[in-house]
Amino acid sequence: MKNISRTFLVILFLSSVVYMSCKEDTTSSPASLCDQSCQDENTAYGLVHLYNFIWNQNFAGQPVGNHDITVNGPQGGTMHITGNTDNSNGINTVHLVFDMTNCKGSDENYILTFTGILNIDGTFTQTQTTMAFISSSLKYQGTVGKNANVPVNATCEFIVNETTSHLSGSICGRSFSYK
Repeated sequence: MKNISRTFLVILFLSSVVYMSCKEDTTSSPASLCDQSCQDENTAYGLVHLYNFIWNQNFAGQPVGNHDITVNGPQGGTMHITGNTDNSNGINTVHLVFDMTNCKGSDENYILTFTGILNIDGTFTQTQTTMAFISSSLKYQGTVGKNANVPVNATCEFIVNETTSHLSGSICGRSFSYK
């Protein structure tokens, strides 16, 4: 009986090792794993991620009021930013317009270049975020998906709503929701 139990455990162990070594690696997103919804979610994420980078580099801790500046994109291109910011009572209020020309950003989920005018309105604190990113015609091109490998290229309307833990809206008329 002991030998049968030991044999069973050895077979079970070897079967698990073989199964785990044959399991498909899903750490990347080939086109078949990143459908249109996935592409739109990662494009929206890329746009908000780019905004956060620009905010942290150019506005965080800076004086509030009216702004009219031109800055470089994180990995190329330029952005002319106009509008105003306020942080009365510890609440950051943003009313900005980003006029982007080949503004490029990337991380493991996207490598994107944006061109066009983006209106940004909303409020945020250390714990709460409610932002809207709207463009009637924003050009985006590059790649998206885990390890950024699915090509995207379009010019269309963007409506991206960000809350503390959620992105939703529409890109080119297609709805998306991303947590």
